Amino acid sequence: MTPDHEKRNPEAGVSRRLRQHAFERPQQVAVRELISGRWQERTFKELDALVDRTAHALVRNGITRGMRTVLMVPPGREFLACTFALLRIGAPPVMVDPGMGISGLGECLNNSKPEAFIGIPKAHLGRILLGWSRSTIRHRFTVGPGPRLPFAKNLEKLRTSVEDSVPFSGPVLGYHELAAVLFTSGSTGPAKGAMAHHGQLEAQVDALAQCHGLQAGEVDLPTFPLFGLFSVALGMTSTVPQMDFTRPADANPDHLLELIKTFSVTNLFASPALLGNLSTHLEKKDMKLEGLTRIISAGAPARHGAIAALSKRVSKNTKIETPYGATEGLPLCHISHTGILETEQETQSGKGVCIGKPVPGIELQIHSPNDHPNCHPLPEDTAGEIWVTGPAVSLEYLFDELSNLQHKFTDETGRIWHKTGDIGLRDSNSKIWFRGRASQRIQTATGLLDTVAIERIFEVHPLVYRTALVGLGTKGQQIPVLCVEPNSDFKDDKKTLISDLQAMSQKNPLTDSITHIIITGPFPVDIRHNAKIQREKLALIAGKALS
Repeated sequence: MTPDHEKRNPEAGVSRRLRQHAFERPQQVAVRELISGRWQERTFKELDALVDRTAHALVRNGITRGMRTVLMVPPGREFLACTFALLRIGAPPVMVDPGMGISGLGECLNNSKPEAFIGIPKAHLGRILLGWSRSTIRHRFTVGPGPRLPFAKNLEKLRTSVEDSVPFSGPVLGYHELAAVLFTSGSTGPAKGAMAHHGQLEAQVDALAQCHGLQAGEVDLPTFPLFGLFSVALGMTSTVPQMDFTRPADANPDHLLELIKTFSVTNLFASPALLGNLSTHLEKKDMKLEGLTRIISAGAPARHGAIAALSKRVSKNTKIETPYGATEGLPLCHISHTGILETEQETQSGKGVCIGKPVPGIELQIHSPNDHPNCHPLPEDTAGEIWVTGPAVSLEYLFDELSNLQHKFTDETGRIWHKTGDIGLRDSNSKIWFRGRASQRIQTATGLLDTVAIERIFEVHPLVYRTALVGLGTKGQQIPVLCVEPNSDFKDDKKTLISDLQAMSQKNPLTDSITHIIITGPFPVDIRHNAKIQREKLALIAGKALS
């Protein structure tokens, strides 16, 4: 049997899959998008040909194998064409999320040391104005409408010189060769460039198909650009919604519902916040969401109330699935909405949020955060850091030795483990429970408090939208403070709500040390998911409120 490190792909993994779909289902729509007020479609055959022309044009103009290339192009056919072309060339695209803000974008671009940049004119102008990667970028290409830039080549014009009938013969690429650089959200620290290898991307596509039952020929509505890439690799039609992809939670529910109905969408991929908004919208209009085979939600822990509410508004055969994963590896664990709802009582008692069992190919262990990689895992029902290894997990970070030392470990067998930074536990049934981030644990004089596990105890109160546990003071002597964001229609007395929550706190030995409770306005959250709470900012608010 050939070891993984000796495997070779005939072409760049997921790009090869596009070519296969172009052969097997040439007339099926690959991508559908609204351009100038009119829906336009590209079949798999047409998209594959566009990818070939794009790859030829880029290679003729200086792009070579191994050249890191920043891609700042909105979701749609150009995004797909450029991404698959770069994969086909073996030039790793550097994926950055505009939702992380100007400073975050600048750090990502400067730290990745890209040699090429493909983007819309606005992205180029922003890059020049802010001085991003000025010393490393040697090749510049524009796509989409906008002014012609004298310092960048127009990719559409370059493609016109390439014959449609000339396929691009990609190089033979290594299984562990760098395929793409995917930056983490940076919500709990500086964004890190996870190096995705070709074998990893292939494994992720296979795992998503296996876990969720995704089939070629389905119609997908992705509200995350990266999932739109995966759906095309799986032979699904990607229907691109009209929305601000940096703020997916703000997507117009009526627009999404219209697309689902008009184009017979079978799969919706969205953040928990977006699904919450969609569920509320359906309830207000007393509507049901028909037709979907499944809804996949990721980016933040599932909320039982939101899942329960949405399940009442979809067809009885519609699956709501909440895979657990990260930029460094997705999916890692899998659970359906029925599994979520069955564990509600345990979540409310303080066990955490059940994220199911590891997906096939993923090995998961629970360790003390400071363990050596060859230490024995912690026993069942003991909270510790979640470690994972497997073909769908990235092996290292780009130009970031400190993060590699902190998060990547090689065991005595040579396997590379990823320390997720998440706290969890494994129960006697091999189910994994997520309890919060290791860096956000509250270290009191009497012990540790895991944020998510504690917060879900209080979120059963009917007037509470969400809570966040923060710690004030030095670690080891921190004072726990429960911050509370009430429901949007909250009009009751704050003192009464605080009194109710304090009574709840005293009834549970896990929470009886929490005596400080404050009511805040809307929590500061990341704009990408509208769910990852910016706890450092919230701690400052709590400190001022108690001073």
